[in-house]
Order: sequence, then structure tokens, then C-alpha cells
Amino acid sequence: MFDTKISLPNNYNEGNKYPLILLNDGEINYLGDLKDTTILVGLIPQNRSDAFTPWKAHNLKPSMPDFAGKLDEYHSQVFEYLLPELLCKYSIDESKIAYGGYSLGGLAAVYSLYNTTAPSIIFSLCGSFWYPQFFDYCENHKVLNTKASLYLQNGKTEGGKHNNILSNAPILSAKLHKLLSDRLDNVTSTFDEYGHHENITGRYEKLIDWLKENLKQ
Repeated sequence: MFDTKISLPNNYNEGNKYPLILLNDGEINYLGDLKDTTILVGLIPQNRSDAFTPWKAHNLKPSMPDFAGKLDEYHSQVFEYLLPELLCKYSIDESKIAYGGYSLGGLAAVYSLYNTTAPSIIFSLCGSFWYPQFFDYCENHKVLNTKASLYLQNGKTEGGKHNNILSNAPILSAKLHKLLSDRLDNVTSTFDEYGHHENITGRYEKLIDWLKENLKQ
């Protein structure tokens, strides 16, 4: 269902325990400033529109296949099979496991709050919280991973050029940020002035600063 890209610190030593970061879409190059102190694992799905969606929904583009909603299956593979293998093979600090992603990858990370307690740190950059019924799901279900530290970042102008469900992205993001801030003790909620595909490097730079602080604890 997915491939992995693994980066170990250059001075990796079995005698030390390292934080682990699992990144949806596998673009671990954005987390380069952490590569000397952290084990980075990029998760590269064969079909992200299927792997990162929690239930079936119509695609926004009629010319594209519908979303297949295989996120439960994807998370099962990540947390019940891959993670135990990583813990056996590498020297990982099990109290410092982070999981997150961008766009649908961020949506998937937030969804995991309701289904697993494996990661202690969750992050979402421009999470696709416009996804049909996603806010309703979050509002009507209990968070399972209540002790997780959570980083939420979205753009105020996401979806601004669309006349479909994407146009509601900023409103739904703000509602979800508030909902989760009310339900979790350690939430960092931030918005910038950019659109969905803008300032990606800058967004990761701010995330890295936050991760460095939270991985110290």
C-alpha cells in the first residue's frame, strides 16, 4: 500500500535513543534540519487519494477517480505492522514518535487522533479539512489520543479560487482548530495569509521549530 524512505542520523549509534518522525507523502527533505538528531521515515502511498481519505467520497474533479476511503487500512499498515518493525530494528525513543503530513496527509494525521495512541506528537500542514463530513466526524467522536501534542497550520486563503467545497476550507479549518484546541491540552493553532500550495518551505520551517521544542520534552 505504500513504500518507505528512511533517513538515519549520520552519527547513528545503537546506544542512543532517537525520536522518530513518520511523514505522509515521504517528502522528508523538508525536514532536513532534523536529520542529524531524528530518524525520519517517509511514507509514500501508491495512491494518496485512496490511502489518506477516511471514507469514500466523490472527487472534486469529475475526470478523476473518486476517493476510495482506505485510511483505516493505511493506518493499520503503518501502526500495526511498520511501526513495530521500526521499533525492533532501530533505537527509537517510544515517547517521541511524531506523525503528520501536508494537505490530505495532514487530514490523515488528525484522523489518527481518533484511532491510535501510537504517536505522541501529531502535525498537520494545510490539512484538507474540507473533506466531506470530516468536521462532523471529529465533532461527534471522542479523541482517543488525548495526551498528544498537536500542531495545526492552515492558510487563510486556501480554496479562494474555487467555487466548490474547497471554498469552505478556511471556515472549516478554523472550526476544527477550535474544536481540537478545546479537546486537547497541548495544541498549537496557526494560520498564515497564503493559499494551499504557497510558502511550503516556510511552513515546514515553522513546523521544524515546533518539533524541536516538543521533541525535547
